[in-house]
Amino acid sequence: MMGGAISFIRRLNMAAGVALVIFLLTALYLNIILSIALAGTETGEFCPDCPDWTDLDGWLAKRDAYEKAQLNGGQQNGPASNPSTASAKVGDEMKGYPVPELLTAATASRNGMVILDVRPPKDYQGGHIPGARNLYWKDLQKDGRLDLGYAGRALQKAGVNDSDRLLIYGGSDEGPFYAFWALCYLGLENVSLLDGGLEAAMLAGAKLDTYAPAFPESNYTIHTRPWLLVTEDNLDSFLNLSDLEVLDARDFVDYGKSKLSNAAIPLSPDKLYEDSKIKDAAFLEELLNRRGLNKEGTQLVYGTPQAYSLFYSLKLTGYNATLLEGDWWKETRWAVSEIK
Repeated sequence: MMGGAISFIRRLNMAAGVALVIFLLTALYLNIILSIALAGTETGEFCPDCPDWTDLDGWLAKRDAYEKAQLNGGQQNGPASNPSTASAKVGDEMKGYPVPELLTAATASRNGMVILDVRPPKDYQGGHIPGARNLYWKDLQKDGRLDLGYAGRALQKAGVNDSDRLLIYGGSDEGPFYAFWALCYLGLENVSLLDGGLEAAMLAGAKLDTYAPAFPESNYTIHTRPWLLVTEDNLDSFLNLSDLEVLDARDFVDYGKSKLSNAAIPLSPDKLYEDSKIKDAAFLEELLNRRGLNKEGTQLVYGTPQAYSLFYSLKLTGYNATLLEGDWWKETRWAVSEIK
């Protein structure tokens, strides 16, 4: 009888010990989670070295306020300015962009420019800017990627020559941005986008035409700029550059699943555009500066199709961007997967 009681007491002690261990481990786990939620400090204060990638702009604004408070002796003088409140463009004037020739206002004169409508032929035939030629952006591709043979033939049929001043416009899809990158890579040096596309032109008073202008085919010959395209053959060389900055244009969910190297910075283009129009120069400069980008370095943009519009915004703002087309990078040794 006595032995049974002792055995029972021992079992109670063991159960109590296990319960205590579980309690302590749970408390430790909750403390870790709470510490993360409190931005990485033991007191719950803001941590200036712990980026919140789920809300990077919000975190950057808080960091600005924190740094300003430190300069003022620890006293915060109101919240830091938010880039989303930056002043909008005055009318459609292209003021302040470091490379303003890459953007044409809907109200600007289009005289002397070869206008390329990159929408599908059916949309083009239903009404286009007077004098515009149709160069459907998907005619530059084969199997979803730029093809030199297809692109060269499409440019010849559109009568495009090296000396032309080209103005690209389209709808609300990635077509105009894709065409901009593709034409730059294919060696054309005088390419501009119509700010806001066809809708902005119509709001500015453009009357649409259904007449397709006649023009001679060109003898355009492809002469690529290899540094504007990251391929399977040169990816290693790019990623070994000491001044390279890698930008992921996909949404944060995709970025959280996998990315191209641990150094990749998420920057989805929806922060740069509003109603198909690019935001003003001051906003772009502040947004990109906040991410510590260096105009003396090289920016590798990936995550198509979103990467095309990010590439364009970087070029407009004076950065040395290059682009990786497709998702083949996921099969390389540089891919970092967060899913185990």
